[in-house]
Amino acid sequence: MGRCSFKEKENKKIIVIGGPTACGKSLIAFLIAKEINGEIISADSRLFYREINIGTDKPPLWMRQEIPHHMIDILSIKEDFNIYNFSKMVFNLTEEILKKGKIPLIVGGSGLYLRSLINGIFEISEKSKEKQKEIREFLERKDTEQLYEELKKIDPEAAGRIHPNDRRRIRRAVEVYYLTGRPISLMQKDKPEKTLRDFGEIFYFILSRPREILYRRITERIERMLKEGWIEEVKRLKENGYEKLLREKAPIGYSEILDFLEGKIDKDRMKNLIIKKTKGLARRQLTWFRKENGIWIEVKDEEETAKKIIDILKNGEGLYRGGEQFKK
Repeated sequence: MGRCSFKEKENKKIIVIGGPTACGKSLIAFLIAKEINGEIISADSRLFYREINIGTDKPPLWMRQEIPHHMIDILSIKEDFNIYNFSKMVFNLTEEILKKGKIPLIVGGSGLYLRSLINGIFEISEKSKEKQKEIREFLERKDTEQLYEELKKIDPEAAGRIHPNDRRRIRRAVEVYYLTGRPISLMQKDKPEKTLRDFGEIFYFILSRPREILYRRITERIERMLKEGWIEEVKRLKENGYEKLLREKAPIGYSEILDFLEGKIDKDRMKNLIIKKTKGLARRQLTWFRKENGIWIEVKDEEETAKKIIDILKNGEGLYRGGEQFKK
């Protein structure tokens, strides 16, 4: 593909690329960024943490050296991070990239993070934040089942959207209620302080593949990561005292490998569980993205998909103009 450019008079463009795990988002975003003078911002919560690498399948170093990638390895797994911190950092990065005359590509499978950028999020007052540490310590003493039962009572709408095992999101929703006295589902409907629409015209692409191909790619990726030393990475982290944090914050696979290292399951069971749970994640992601207002593209070939997206960018209009949405 030859490098293309966009006319100076055109609106500033912001590209958002979502889709399920293993559908090829990273490579497609890289190919697009090369052609349109872009920089990539990761919206994948797995990639934020420095300590976990193989099991997160971060874009390879050669790719990151050729095209700037942001929001990767920005935190220790020991640090707290929330969707408000994420949005604030991405808005700042988006503004900086646009000021350089380049195009930001925001890429990831974390649908809630992408939605927070497009639709905005609520902000908790500084006064409420003073109570946050005490509330978090209190909630941390409760197990996930207790927290979920509490969430069902205080915010049934949020409980209906959050998986009963998603401890981090459950705890966050309960924490918000304790901090503000309002359900998180209600606060999310408030008018946001800022969204990506404040910076430019949004093109939101949602990538997918036929389910059997997606599942095959998931299996192949997990087998590759295990060959690359995933078990050894988890063993080293466990020896360095990260076990609790891995079970709480790391993506699918880390807990299963810890169980294998502790003799609770054998190697075949471990691998099959990781594959099964990752396929389940892909299904949930597809369900989430079906509710979003994006341009759906079924991926057959990464280069072909990148060309198709570039054509839309040159000839089409984004999904959000002047604050109004419309579907392609």
